Amino acid sequence: MMNDKKKTIQIGWLSTGNGEGSIGLLRKILELTKKNKNVSISYVFCNRELGEKTGSDNFINFVDKNKIKIINFSSNKFKKNTKKKWKDLRYLFDEVVIEKISKHKVDFIVSAGYMLFAPLLCTNYTIINLHPALPNGPIGTWKQVIRKLIINNEDESGISIHLMTPDLDEGPNISYCKFKIKSEELKTEWKAVQKNKNIEIENSKLFFEIRKKIVNYEQILLYETISKIGMKEIDINNSLSLDLSAEVNKKVKQLS
Repeated sequence: MMNDKKKTIQIGWLSTGNGEGSIGLLRKILELTKKNKNVSISYVFCNRELGEKTGSDNFINFVDKNKIKIINFSSNKFKKNTKKKWKDLRYLFDEVVIEKISKHKVDFIVSAGYMLFAPLLCTNYTIINLHPALPNGPIGTWKQVIRKLIINNEDESGISIHLMTPDLDEGPNISYCKFKIKSEELKTEWKAVQKNKNIEIENSKLFFEIRKKIVNYEQILLYETISKIGMKEIDINNSLSLDLSAEVNKKVKQLS
């Protein structure tokens, strides 16, 4: 499917659209589609509908403004209507999602800010997923990851992109980048957390600054990775765990 160098790669997109981070990721790849005509976003699926939350409303409106096909199906309403625990609904919800997106033929799907574990969806489609840590680093949500990084007093962290599998955050790695979190610029923030053992980590300036780094780096890593897929420099079905730290750090410095 991806051997023809002239063929446009069609991408599906999954997002809950919680906040500016979700918009930032999509905006960055839209920049790529305008620059590289070999890459196109076929649709965006959002598990929220207009009126549920301000963040997802902004995301949905951004997608619509950029004239991308938007497919909505509310996971919150689905759960409320079925009156079951979410762990018993994951496969049922995925079945509905598959039905809604199946008519759109894509080469792969990007999961970017999609806050649902999708065990059935990832067995039916090739899905690449952003994770806010290095391969073999902390697993979990970005909040859980940052908390673990601070508690473990880590010197560096990073972003990784892996194939989504039914095992959460355990899929084969495609690409990653490293960055320092115990740097001179964050020296004061680290001291504040280490000095005050009673501080709420999630309310600390250090937590906020690491989150800001993650947001910046994940946009650039996703851009570089999809660009290389479009140029046939990365085969996502033959993942090599490519270290893109040099390229990503260079781009981040240029933008700062």
